[in-house]
Amino acid sequence: MTKKICNDKTGSDKKLHVFCEFVIAAFIGVLVSFIHFPPAIIAAVIAFAVAFAFGIYKEVKDSKQKGNHFCVWDLAWDIVGCLVGAVFVFLANYYTWHDIASNLIE
Repeated sequence: MTKKICNDKTGSDKKLHVFCEFVIAAFIGVLVSFIHFPPAIIAAVIAFAVAFAFGIYKEVKDSKQKGNHFCVWDLAWDIVGCLVGAVFVFLANYYTWHDIASNLIE
């Protein structure tokens, strides 16, 4: 049994990986924005972790399908989408609970 090596670094599906991971992270961000995290980075880390877990799950699932394989480049682009989503979540959570002058809204 030979393993197929993924050389598709910039294929057409990579934009979809970035977009889907961003959407997952943003959705998680919407859910956690109702919770006040004193440091907003916690919300961003939660969104990143959940979105990246979905990306890993998808790649593992792909590797078990006949004719498909685990692609590290898909995971690399997933990380890009997760990072963009985490930044979005950080800003959304921070400005949900702070005004423009960084004062906490009670």
